[in-house]
Amino acid sequence: MIDPSNIDLQEFLALWYGPPNRLPSPLPRECDWLPEPLREWHGIISCWTPSPQSVKRMTPPAEIKESEGKAVFMKDPSGDWLWAFDVANKSTIFDAELHGEWSETSEHFPEFLIHNALNETVYGASAWRECTNVHSELLPEILSPMTAVSLGEWRWPTPGGRIFMSDELLAEVSPAMRSSKGAESWEVRVASSDSRHLSYLDSLESVKWMGPR
Repeated sequence: MIDPSNIDLQEFLALWYGPPNRLPSPLPRECDWLPEPLREWHGIISCWTPSPQSVKRMTPPAEIKESEGKAVFMKDPSGDWLWAFDVANKSTIFDAELHGEWSETSEHFPEFLIHNALNETVYGASAWRECTNVHSELLPEILSPMTAVSLGEWRWPTPGGRIFMSDELLAEVSPAMRSSKGAESWEVRVASSDSRHLSYLDSLESVKWMGPR
């Protein structure tokens, strides 16, 4: 297992998106109340154009507001899922479906932000393969070049998802459904910064991959 604390965010972003192409944008002083890891994250992410954060929507730091003890800092692409930090204990993160009950996540900010960067890259990379119905017996071959990352579980987009990675590949695997025979099925998305690293997946004729060729 890969310890997420051993993943350097700037090195990871440079590996997948190339070297930073601009200086960090300083946050205004009114943002000093935000959690330090979140402030640092915004400074790091501002060094890349276009932004590596392209799937979920981060609330601009100056627009983050407290409401009933929590402050929303991120939403899913549709705005139907929210993430907020506890204003009294800023290392604690909650998530909730829109108008639903808040639930405390198992990750504090440093791990959460690494998890978010990996998730964003899986779905934001230009080279990828995806299948929403992969049988369990095929997972070892698909994931063989990668190692699991020891992250906390997210409820979004579906519970039970796991992330795997190597220097060239990144994958997210989530439970999909069970067939009438009881066999498990998985949603699998594998991404790379170079499409050549995905060629081994195209040889799996039993999997109907979607993705750019």
